[in-house]
Amino acid sequence: MHSITAIILLVDIVVLSLYIFITHRTFGVLPNLSISYYHYERKHKYFGLMFPALMVLLCGTLLPIWIYDTATGSAWAQHFVCLPCIALLCLLVVACTARYKSTKKLIYVHYAFAIIAATVTVAWIFLVAYRTCYIGIAILLAELAAGIYSRTLRSCTLWWLEGAAFYSILFILLVNHLFALSI
Repeated sequence: MHSITAIILLVDIVVLSLYIFITHRTFGVLPNLSISYYHYERKHKYFGLMFPALMVLLCGTLLPIWIYDTATGSAWAQHFVCLPCIALLCLLVVACTARYKSTKKLIYVHYAFAIIAATVTVAWIFLVAYRTCYIGIAILLAELAAGIYSRTLRSCTLWWLEGAAFYSILFILLVNHLFALSI
């Protein structure tokens, strides 16, 4: 089971990295990942749907892995099975509200659920995966260093923080499966 899960997580990492790489090469560093929807829509009609598709793919593949790892972890971890569910449900709302500029109040829904997803993810890392939280911290520092190096950290902070959140969860889960660790 660990090898299949590791392959799924590696595919998620590759797909996310390709999306971010292509978006960066095409449009540069954007204020956040969600706005790539509008940039792709301007380039080609319906290409913006790649962003919601990416979010749905990540949610669909991460949900069973993340919940299983939390539920089969330590007695402490089992108290927090709801956190992956909340984070991924919020991420699905973010995916469904990708056209947040179409309705004035939708932008608040989009960003509120993105903030909740990020907060719950960070809470999970420090409450449940505390033995491997150094991976998330290292990824965050790398993302911040890239933002500083590219001189886009101030104007595109969310871009770098979103990347750190996605990669932290993916790599923490991957390391847990590659080395058969329990959370």
